[in-house]
Amino acid sequence: MKSLCRALLVLNVLYCLLAAAENNLPGWHMFEDVQRVDYTLADRDGTAIDVRAYLPRGAHLVDDQELPDIVRFVCEKEPSRAPFTFENRRRGTRAVLDPSAGCQVRRAPR
Repeated sequence: MKSLCRALLVLNVLYCLLAAAENNLPGWHMFEDVQRVDYTLADRDGTAIDVRAYLPRGAHLVDDQELPDIVRFVCEKEPSRAPFTFENRRRGTRAVLDPSAGCQVRRAPR
């Protein structure tokens, strides 16, 4: 059993080295293609809010298409901090969210 574990360890290390050098194998290179989510969310005082704090533990924000739903959730959970200003710099959009308007994204002039 000990020799099997050692053999698996050696194979795993060799695979990791190969995956680091070869782009076609699954490995750390797959994380290079994840686009950076470039946004800002601020409350009425201008205090920045990190939406990641509202995600379940272990969840990762890798797609900015999920942002409007998460921002709406923050708006509904924290009505005392409204209105919120949400800006998605990658898409070039800016919106104001207010609980009195159902936390719906309303476009604001830039």
